[in-house]
Amino acid sequence: MRDLAMGGTDLLFPRRCAACGAKLFGEYERKMCGDCWSDISFLHRPLCRICGMELGGESERNHACGVCLQKPPPYLMARSVVRYSPVVQKLLYGLKYGADSSVLPGIAEILSQFDMAPFGQCDYIIPVPLHLKRLRRRGFNQSMLLAKLMFPKKSQSILQTNILIRTRNTVPQTTLDGVKRRKNLIGAFNLAKKAEIDQKTICLVDDVFTTGTTVSECSRVFCSYGAKEVKIITLTRVEMSRRGS
Repeated sequence: MRDLAMGGTDLLFPRRCAACGAKLFGEYERKMCGDCWSDISFLHRPLCRICGMELGGESERNHACGVCLQKPPPYLMARSVVRYSPVVQKLLYGLKYGADSSVLPGIAEILSQFDMAPFGQCDYIIPVPLHLKRLRRRGFNQSMLLAKLMFPKKSQSILQTNILIRTRNTVPQTTLDGVKRRKNLIGAFNLAKKAEIDQKTICLVDDVFTTGTTVSECSRVFCSYGAKEVKIITLTRVEMSRRGS
């Protein structure tokens, strides 16, 4: 009877794929159709133990990549859940630019497959902030929504949106190359007054890791104010010719 009831509900009020909108039948726990889910690709070891880039090879042991050895970033480690793909782009664009909350279950389904244990001992979870003008125009910060999905049990206590602030309304990083990305974000972030992060472990949350410029600039700010260490978690990563805002 339960199956019949669910089948009837599917016919009258069909569930839809969070990514493409196709009707879903049968698999009640799934939030995306089979075609869209097949496009989701999780990052696999070995990874650079610092920046999280996939290294390839037969060994599963993580080690530092050449770039991080030559010029270590200001954060302790960065990890991304999945590779950037057309379906992941649909989910993120629907959220960021379409204010489409129907994509959130699909993103949550992806995140449920990822081990968040390396971020379990952080003192603060801090989303990369938007400038106030952009936040007012968009109405929400997608990194904050991702942080709540990533850490549903901790977001009430240690999720902080009033520690790191964006002091300049910079142009979107997606329109710039690597050099211009770095220049664009110089001095773009700071700590709010009375923020105390001395000897704290910070988990910084963002949507996409491309060149690492955004998370590096935020990490520099944290470290300059005495943070013990900074860990980065992003939903997805864009691989850019062996170095991957």
